[in-house]
Amino acid sequence: MFADKINLTMSETLLVAVAGIAVVLLELAIIAILIVFLSKIIRALESKIGSSDKSSDAPAAAPATAPVPAAPVAAAPAPVAYASGRTQLIDVDEPTAAVVMALVSKESGIPLERLSFKSIRGITELVDVDERTAATIMAIISKESGIPLDRLSFKSIKKLED
Repeated sequence: MFADKINLTMSETLLVAVAGIAVVLLELAIIAILIVFLSKIIRALESKIGSSDKSSDAPAAAPATAPVPAAPVAAAPAPVAYASGRTQLIDVDEPTAAVVMALVSKESGIPLERLSFKSIRGITELVDVDERTAATIMAIISKESGIPLDRLSFKSIKKLED
């Protein structure tokens, strides 16, 4: 329409500008609709995947509420390392890991569903040291060294004679 004109009048210039803005707004509206549509599809897929994960995670979470007798960490045979859902369990079985997660939730006051555990590692050997003392030692070492506890690995903790 205005391709053959070299000089445009003020009204023609405003008409071209308004048409350009309308095209840009129309494209943005189409992109917004596509984003909403794709997010609904992704949420539907996630809910299907999440519901199948929750049904497989439900038996593992049940022991956390039931009373479990105290046992040494190294007493129960455990697989060396495997991933359970999103939490990697290393030298610890699922019921013990569930108890650890429940205790962390209770002691910290943070609901279990708001906590995220990357991995839970068992200590392979405690010699003349109870579990509470071992946990205290590990926390002190982590604090004093400045290394997060999940980055430290303890193979054994034993009491030395005075």
